[in-house]
Amino acid sequence: MRILVSVAAVGWVASRVDLRAAVDVLADAPVWLYWVPGCLLIGNTGVHALRVRVLLGAGGVDAPLMTIVGAMLRANFVGLLLPTGGAELAKIGFIARVTGAAEPAAAAILVARLLELIPWTLLLWWGLWWGLWAHAAVLGAAATAFSIAFCAVLATAIFLARAAPNSLKAPPRVEWFVARLPPSLQRLLRRLARSLAQVGADRPRLFLAALLTLPFALINCLVVWLILVGHHTGIAYTDVLAVIPAADAVIALPITIDGVGVRESLFVSALAPFGATRSVAVAVALTRFFGELLRAAVGGLIFIFAGSGSTP
Repeated sequence: MRILVSVAAVGWVASRVDLRAAVDVLADAPVWLYWVPGCLLIGNTGVHALRVRVLLGAGGVDAPLMTIVGAMLRANFVGLLLPTGGAELAKIGFIARVTGAAEPAAAAILVARLLELIPWTLLLWWGLWWGLWAHAAVLGAAATAFSIAFCAVLATAIFLARAAPNSLKAPPRVEWFVARLPPSLQRLLRRLARSLAQVGADRPRLFLAALLTLPFALINCLVVWLILVGHHTGIAYTDVLAVIPAADAVIALPITIDGVGVRESLFVSALAPFGATRSVAVAVALTRFFGELLRAAVGGLIFIFAGSGSTP
């Protein structure tokens, strides 16, 4: 289904955008535009790895930072062809392989992603205050819907953490459900609950990991801003902070393969009010995608030459 939707989305873009003009824009771009965004995204993977390493420490797991970075880059490589969420499972698998700690790895990845919702929600609110509804209604609707959903997820996580902060005792209904699962799955869930409880009880590490989500979100938007500068589109960084998070929230939905078609369509809607032509907008979207492919390619090289479970 996602393949069909991807084909339809690409067809929709091709019918409304002069792709030859977009290729010309890409050809005229400065050389640095083809490697700087990818390097920044690799650096962002390092920031993410540092957060995960901090959270792993709550479970007594001490792994070298570069080992975690290598595991995450491998996951970015294999995650290109996996369904949504597959890259996160790959991260858990590779980190578990190099640390020997599966449940702490799962808890660290899960909590790291939950903490990312904090700055992303703040950026969505900034976009709404900035005027996303007037700028592009689809982005305003996305920012509103996702900010509500993110707040609900965070509120649920806080409620569960406060309900059982330092124990495995779950609410009766949850225990009733878990008791009806296969014994092996019960043991897995209880070990994961123990790891989550350990992470939740370590407030200093949680606070540090939360602080590290700020540069992660800001670098993502910085990548887009630099691409816009490279394509001679004069948009302020504060405007990018208001527009791109809402677009990224939609791109991340499991609609097409890796956001193909959706990414280009949203960039056309997001950049048109700034005076960017459709061809330039598509070129900007593709340039960002090239940066993501470069990061994945580095992970592929590590995967090939260093194996799937060793340091890079």
